[in-house]
Amino acid sequence: MQALLLNGSRPNDPIAERAQAVAARPGKKICNRSSSANPTPSSKYFGATMRKIFLGVFILCVMTGCAAPTLISSPPPAAIEADYALTNATLIDGTGADPVSDAVLLVKGERIVAVGSAASLTVPAGVKSIDLQGATILPGFINAHVHFAFDEQKLETWAQGGVTTVRDEGIVSDLALEDLLALRDRTRSDSRIARLVSAGYMMTVPDGYGDLFVTSPEDARQKAVEELDAGVDLLKISLENGYAGQSGLPLLSDEEMAAIVTATHERGKPVSGHITQGAYLERMVKAGVDDVGHIPYDYINPDVLKAMVAKDIYFTPTFTVFRNYGAPISSCVSNLRQFLKLGGKVALGNDYGGGPGDFELGIPMYEIAQMSRAGMTPMQIITASTLNAAHVSNLEQELGSLVPGKIADILVVNGDPLTDLQALTQIRMVVHNGIIIRDENP
Repeated sequence: MQALLLNGSRPNDPIAERAQAVAARPGKKICNRSSSANPTPSSKYFGATMRKIFLGVFILCVMTGCAAPTLISSPPPAAIEADYALTNATLIDGTGADPVSDAVLLVKGERIVAVGSAASLTVPAGVKSIDLQGATILPGFINAHVHFAFDEQKLETWAQGGVTTVRDEGIVSDLALEDLLALRDRTRSDSRIARLVSAGYMMTVPDGYGDLFVTSPEDARQKAVEELDAGVDLLKISLENGYAGQSGLPLLSDEEMAAIVTATHERGKPVSGHITQGAYLERMVKAGVDDVGHIPYDYINPDVLKAMVAKDIYFTPTFTVFRNYGAPISSCVSNLRQFLKLGGKVALGNDYGGGPGDFELGIPMYEIAQMSRAGMTPMQIITASTLNAAHVSNLEQELGSLVPGKIADILVVNGDPLTDLQALTQIRMVVHNGIIIRDENP
């Protein structure tokens, strides 16, 4: 792998350098020197002719201000500023690209500034080099479906476990929105705790499954705007007619959902949808949500799954909560397998706190095991847990992959998760906002 620097360039790239040199001369032309393609009868005539040609070209260049192109030298390694380097490891960048052996990753402040193989990227002189002794470097994981994420102890446990960001999928308590958003803001500067993404209150109708009630399309739009203006990162809508023995709950209308989605997308924010039954998936897809929480355990119309794929709507499966409620997990796995075969995209999330039973605060290995059962490769699972989860959290430009310019949220594990997913539990180091918050490196 050739090194990639913060400005997107690659060192020692003469073609790019030449283009940069030319582009740096606005309004000036390059003089092209060429010789005759036909042989000349006399070397004396040829020499005299060429001298005249070169003289003419020289005079023309002087008159027009033309300058011959020159190459710009790549900055020496010392010109790359970094606080420290992670070295001697295999790097999986989160995009699905092939892993990089003997990788080097440079961090400055909270940002990644360069990534490459040791053959293409030299650690600058004076920069601390951390030898990871053959471990694997990954992006920090993101749990894109949790609840009750306003507990700082839980957020710290997530971060220490390699989950550096969590997406709270709807307040399910009496906590005021402004208090949750205040904590959210604090997590962005406090590297001890996982970064928090908030969907605010889940939207529904009176007596429906959710917390923020709307009574008409106009009311739905107004309340969506109010939540967005308060500063939520995304909105969530619910189509749930019953759970835990309940049934017959009232549901949002198509017009109300459309009003919420339109208002949210107008402000550049995503909408997450809640369902547990396949019968309501088509309405969510029609409404235009960006991801759907919970893979149903009953029948899903294949045409609806095809429509999800066509609209680039992600699934966040949340097998854990279904297990805890005693739902048939094999049916969920089968539905996810069908979705994947159609080219569907998946984000990691276990619905922590969304029901009874145990949930994993660190990396949710039960979720990962079911993804594997559904046919996802280890690389696909890693991408679902990093870049895809960042996408549904509206953080893809800042997180989810190890590329220059993004925030340095990094998980280092012993072993190779591409051959054994249990390696994800063998944590060697966690970096959050560029700060090493857990260090098991000898």
